[in-house]
Amino acid sequence: MTTESLDQLLARSLEGALTYRCLSVVAELGVADALADGALPLDELAARCGADPLTLGRVLRLLAPSGVFHEGPPVVFALGPLGHGLRSGVPGSVRDRLRAAWQDLAWSAYGALPAAVRTGRSAFDLAFGMPVFDYFAVHPEYGAAFDRAMARVSAPEDAAIAAAFDFSAARRIVDVGGGRGGLLRAVLARHPQATGVLLDRTGVIADVDAASFPAGRLAVQAGDFFASVPPGGDLYLLKRILHDWSDADAIGILRNIRAVLGAGGQGVLVIEAILGDGNEPDPVKVQDINMLALTPGRERRLDEFAALFAAAGLRLAEGPLPVAGFSVQLLRAVPA
Repeated sequence: MTTESLDQLLARSLEGALTYRCLSVVAELGVADALADGALPLDELAARCGADPLTLGRVLRLLAPSGVFHEGPPVVFALGPLGHGLRSGVPGSVRDRLRAAWQDLAWSAYGALPAAVRTGRSAFDLAFGMPVFDYFAVHPEYGAAFDRAMARVSAPEDAAIAAAFDFSAARRIVDVGGGRGGLLRAVLARHPQATGVLLDRTGVIADVDAASFPAGRLAVQAGDFFASVPPGGDLYLLKRILHDWSDADAIGILRNIRAVLGAGGQGVLVIEAILGDGNEPDPVKVQDINMLALTPGRERRLDEFAALFAAAGLRLAEGPLPVAGFSVQLLRAVPA
């Protein structure tokens, strides 16, 4: 248990919130891109980024102790060890995740958290008058920013998930809501016996790089997993899908998969973070509040996943299986 005082907790929380917001500022301004070729005097850096020199310097100084930037005399700034991850188009870049197009929405939703706690509704819905995914349909530029940010979060997990489960018995794997296909690509690369079907919204699959998949082993299908899913799969994947949705909607997705499961298949592999019990710090608890702010969904305990499966005519057959180095775990459900 922590021994810090409430004042210390507040100070640490304020520092974290301001640091995050300053990261968003420099991401939007493209500061890391401006410094990609080397250090610059503050005046020149501000001119390149369209910023006020004095004010930009204050933001960079806050971020310097964390290793994002480095200040040297005479008022010259360079990228620190972490700053390269704010550049555009580099492997592991978080710039899209921090850009204003997404951050402005997120922080407005955070401001509605008190109303969300009073009502039980999504804070985003309360702030903008519609659920987040409906908003993305009306404002596709925000949806695109969200998709890029989620791809950045998801990508490091894919190879580890592909290694954490035995996919060798699957001949046709259907990734339901699989985005740009990172997980399916990693699985097919390890398992040459399998072919894959990638299901997602039209605007998402338009960005799938089919050439990066093994030749002849990928089918891409536009669709709505609330309506139906492609039949004929040996194994269906749901990676970080159920936590976006209410219990009723999550059960609806699972029922659609249950409706097409054959007797000889492996069922559905649910890949989610699982809430634990107790009072210890847990990043899944933080993510659960993020889900409250942004989506109709939530993070769930193991017994809550079991209840979703039962309501959809499924049962937990295997798991939770750990994924080395990541918070997600694997749950395989089969027809009850």
